[in-house]
Amino acid sequence: MLADARYHHLDAVRGYLSLIVYPIQWMVDTPIRLTGVVMQYASTFNQLVHENADLKYQAFLQNARLQKFLTLEAENTRIRALLKSSHRDVETHRVAEIIRISSDPCQHCIVLNKGAKQGVLVGEPVIDAKGVIGEVIEVQPLTSRVILLTDANYGISVENLRNGVRGIVVGTGLSNTLALQHVANTVDLKIGDILVTSGLDGRYPPGYPVGHILQIEHDPSESYVSVKIKPSAELDRTRQVLLVERPEERSS
Repeated sequence: MLADARYHHLDAVRGYLSLIVYPIQWMVDTPIRLTGVVMQYASTFNQLVHENADLKYQAFLQNARLQKFLTLEAENTRIRALLKSSHRDVETHRVAEIIRISSDPCQHCIVLNKGAKQGVLVGEPVIDAKGVIGEVIEVQPLTSRVILLTDANYGISVENLRNGVRGIVVGTGLSNTLALQHVANTVDLKIGDILVTSGLDGRYPPGYPVGHILQIEHDPSESYVSVKIKPSAELDRTRQVLLVERPEERSS
C-alpha cells in the first residue's frame, strides 16, 4: 500500500479491475436508474394529463363563450332586420322579446316582456322582420299578451299586392296556415300572390306583409273558393318582435 501510494505501482491493476467490476456495478445500478426513469415518466405523464384536462376545460369555456357570442350576433342581426323592415315615416316601434307561449292548443297567444310601463297599449300591431305577428289584446304593468294571426278567432283586413283586391284573412288554428275568407270564384287570385295589410280595419297600418297564397281550391258546387295562405312572419321561430306605435296613439 505504501509502494502504491508513493510510486503508483498498482494503477494498471486497478484499471483492469475496474473493467471487470463495471458490469457488476451497472447491473446493481440498473434498478435505481429504471426507478428514476419510471418516476420521471410517471411525473411527465401526470403533468401531460393535467395539462390536457386543463386545455379541454379552457376549450369548453371558450366554446361556451363563442356560442354566446354567436347567439348575441344572431339576435343583433334579427334586431337589425326588424328595424330595417319597420322603416315607416308615420310609425315608431319598440323592440320586445317573447317570454312565454300559450300552452292552450285552442289559443294562439304569446307573452312579451314589455307592458304598460313601457307604453304598450291594447290594439298595438306586432310584427317581426318578415311580416305581421298579431295584435296586443291584454296589457299588464311589465308584460303584454298578443293574439297571433293563426288563432281561429282572429281576422285581419288585407289586400293583394298584385292587383289591389281586398279580403279578410282568418286564422285556422294551425301554426303555419291562414285562410282567405269568402272569396268568390270570379276573383283574380294566383298562387304566390302576396297579401299585405290594407289599413282599412283601423288596427294595422297599411303595407305590412301578412302572407302569400299557397293553395287555391275550386269547387264547382260552391260559390266561394278555398284559399290557403302561408304567413310571412316566422310565427313558430322568432324571438324578437316589434310593437308598432301609430301616430294617433302618441298624440292621445
